[in-house]
Order: sequence, then structure tokens, then C-alpha cells
Amino acid sequence: TAAVLARHLALGGERVLVVDLDLESPALSSAMLEPGARPDFGVADWFVEDLVGQGDRVIENMTAAPAWANDVNGAVAVAPAHGRDPGEYLAKLGRVHMESAKDPWAARLERLLTALETCHEPTVVLLDSRSGLHDIAAAAVTDIAARVLLFADGSEAGWADYGLLFRHWRECGLSASIGERLSFVSALTPPKNGVAYLDRFGQRARELFRGRLSEAPDSSPMPIFWNEDLAAGASLRDPGEAAVETSYRRFFDRFASLAGACEEGAARPPAPGELPKNA
Repeated sequence: TAAVLARHLALGGERVLVVDLDLESPALSSAMLEPGARPDFGVADWFVEDLVGQGDRVIENMTAAPAWANDVNGAVAVAPAHGRDPGEYLAKLGRVHMESAKDPWAARLERLLTALETCHEPTVVLLDSRSGLHDIAAAAVTDIAARVLLFADGSEAGWADYGLLFRHWRECGLSASIGERLSFVSALTPPKNGVAYLDRFGQRARELFRGRLSEAPDSSPMPIFWNEDLAAGASLRDPGEAAVETSYRRFFDRFASLAGACEEGAARPPAPGELPKNA
């Protein structure tokens, strides 16, 4: 979805920065960039270098554009999890989450995003974070004022996991600051009986908000419809337009509405280094 959304926004003229924060399973990087097109460095490299005060040394050489970026009205820059030569990647992962002498880890993440924004001046920033209960996802949600899309497939296991997460946010006093930024995505909506499925999905989302956070500002899910061509492994380096349109048309419309609402609600323009409201 991050890859498809980046292409859709860039076709519309946006300057999109995509950051692969799923460092333990960096599929987005491979999905968007040809093997030989990776930059010299990636996100994990920055975190390692930043520990010794050399993050600025790699920041200008840690993004690349997908092959299709030449055919869009805007621009796309991808910051992959690792660079062209991953080196001892597992050893790097062991150091990524270390806190520096002056900054907690979440502050280091914000500093990385600020540096990338300064370098590329994007209009939209998409962060693809690790799914599940994970430190990177937690920092992206609680410490960075981004719009958060929560993907779910409608399974009982998924609702149970989100229940744990929502209860934790409430107990930590984060309900007010987080609740209004959350939107649920129905990630595998069946093409047949989709209306009934989305009604059930929306009801479960509302129950989750009422029981643990607050009323969702818009609890109707953003639907992505299951599509046989995409499920069969279509390349995200060149996804089929027909398959993308079938699966994502309603998702794109809802995303545009969310972005517009965020912009209308902004009382001032973003300060230097502050993420765009529709990130």
C-alpha cells in the first residue's frame, strides 16, 4: 500500500518521501527499487553512524527513485532500510535501537526524518513501520504527530492485538493525543458482499474505540479490496493500473479526504523540520 500510494500521489504532482522503517523485514525497499538502484546507505546505516556523530555524512546518499518516477508529475524519493551493500546487516540491527548519550531513540528517529525532509522538501511523507507491537511503530505513533493508518484483516487475532495496544495508550494517558489521528484500513476487503463486510468491520472498530480510547472521528474503515492479480504477486515496481484501480480506488478517495481535513485543521503552516500534516 505504501508503494501504491506513493505512486498515486506522485502522479498527482506531490513530492513524496517514502521511508522504510520495517528494518527487520525491509520488503518495501525491494518492492520499489531495482536491485542496482539502491543508494549507498539506508535507514539502518544512519542510525549506526549517528551513534558516533556521523549521521550527516550519509544523509545525502540514502535515497533513490523507483524506475517509474520518470513518468509522474511529482517526485518520489525512497529511503530504504539498507544501502546497496548491506554489510553485516544483522549486526547493524543490534545497534539501531541504542540510545545516544544525548538523545532517546524516538528523538533520534525524529532527527532522521527532519534531516531527510530538509534534504528533499517533500509535500507528503509516508512511513512504513513494522506491523505489530514493536518499538519503531510505537515511536512513529506516539512521538511523531503523523496520521496513522491501522491495517487489519478483520480476524479475531488482529482485533485482540489492537485491543491490547489501545488499552496501553489509555493507561498511559495518550488517548486524546492519539485517538483523533487514527484511521482503520480494511486491508483484505472481499469484492463480493463487501458492503456487509465493511459494516461489520466498522462496528468492531467503533467498539474498540469506545471501550479503550474514545469515539473515532471517522470510524468507517478505509477499504482496500482483495484483487487476484495483486495477490498473485504483481510487481510493485510496475503494478498493473487496472488491478490498482480495482483495489484502491475507494482508499485513494478516503486518503485524499483525510489529507484535506488535516490541512483545513492546521492553524499555522508546519515549522521547519515539522512533518506535513498529511504524513
